[in-house]
Amino acid sequence: MVDQAPTASAGIPDVGATDDERLKGAIAYVLTWLTGILILVMAGESRFLKFHAWQSIVYGVILTIVCVLLSFLCIGTIIGLLGWLYVLYGAYLIYTGKPFYIPVVADFVKNNLMK
Repeated sequence: MVDQAPTASAGIPDVGATDDERLKGAIAYVLTWLTGILILVMAGESRFLKFHAWQSIVYGVILTIVCVLLSFLCIGTIIGLLGWLYVLYGAYLIYTGKPFYIPVVADFVKNNLMK
């Protein structure tokens, strides 16, 4: 589910992100961990881009592991597709200026990777 809590409580500066930052933040989710790494390298000092790049990387790695583990049941592909559609929706939200937080992943990123 998409958690659209106010950004001030999340501690991530979504308010005031430029159009360029929103576009790069959305691109971070297109190929999950692969584009997340690319955007993380290009992020510079932008906390907005770093947060979304890390969230994309962590989510992508988790999704990849789950898909590989469930591929023997022939449902790994379905879960992978649904997970990818979820982050594409998140990319759309970011591009339109709305917050996108993956519930458990966002907390992990905020508490462990954004220091």
